[in-house]
Amino acid sequence: MADSYVEEAKRKIAHLSYKLEQADEKIRKLEYDNAELQRWVNDTCLPRLQELSDEMVSRYNAKRYRDKNWNELRR
Repeated sequence: MADSYVEEAKRKIAHLSYKLEQADEKIRKLEYDNAELQRWVNDTCLPRLQELSDEMVSRYNAKRYRDKNWNELRR
């Protein structure tokens, strides 16, 4: 009877060890994917976002000051 408990415990330990290995593998993959995504955001998205932001500011300022007299604005 005690042997069956020991065997059951060994089986559970083996199963949990397997699940732990799977979880570790998934974590490594997610960490890699996250690093890849972060690199893409930094190299592609942020510079493009800055370009679009600068363009919007430029357009806003062009419309805002289109009919202004620049000599009046310097005062």
